[in-house]
Amino acid sequence: MAASYDAYFASGLYQSRYPHPNRRTLRFLRAALPYGGRLLDFGAGEGRYCLALAKEAGATVVAVDISPVARAHLRAAVDAAGLGETITVTDAVGADYARLVAGRGAFDVALLAFGVLGHVAGRAARLALLEELRRNLAPSGRLILGLPNAARRFRAAQAEAAAMSGLEPGDIRYARAAGSGTIDLFYHLYRRAEITAELAAAGFAIERLTIESVLPEYAVTHRPVVGWLDDRLSGMLPVDWGYGYLVVARPAARQHEDL
Repeated sequence: MAASYDAYFASGLYQSRYPHPNRRTLRFLRAALPYGGRLLDFGAGEGRYCLALAKEAGATVVAVDISPVARAHLRAAVDAAGLGETITVTDAVGADYARLVAGRGAFDVALLAFGVLGHVAGRAARLALLEELRRNLAPSGRLILGLPNAARRFRAAQAEAAAMSGLEPGDIRYARAAGSGTIDLFYHLYRRAEITAELAAAGFAIERLTIESVLPEYAVTHRPVVGWLDDRLSGMLPVDWGYGYLVVARPAARQHEDL
């Protein structure tokens, strides 16, 4: 995935598809993050959420991404915005990550935005990541994540995946056109029951499960008026009609943990 996303970010395709935050996701983040709070943005990409929150909410941010190209682009944006004192960019492994993140229980919000969790292959790996994020949240902290709705996404790819070996239920493989070539990507698509089960298994209690957007993400991030209308619709329609799910969860109390 790191190599695929290096190509994705280097091509400029990601920035052109998703140039701004989804206003609905950003609104939920603003509500959960106290002014001057600590944000762990896992899968930060080029920073469309953490840059906004550092500017608007005075957030101190650790921005994590597996793609060296994304990290380079984000560091350049952080420097250009004069936010080097508040946003620290790091890989998802290594000494810097351990120093900044691992097991400290100090973050007010952990963010897995727009499908980041779905790009992690294997249920065991996804659960391990969710459990790690839970350990890094303060007791009053919140996890906010966007997940792709299997009922609305990649139906042809889902049909093809059914005949492939080595994939778990809900897994697909797909490609994005970029210039003269394509970028191969992996995705795990979710249904509502799986979201509830996976978060519970990782030690989270869901506070809110709603629609992330009704229209595709690229539509709501290009035009403010479309984003505004989509936000209103997302609050009115049944949750399974969404293009993606938006979840707010808190660490659940667990007796005798880590004893």
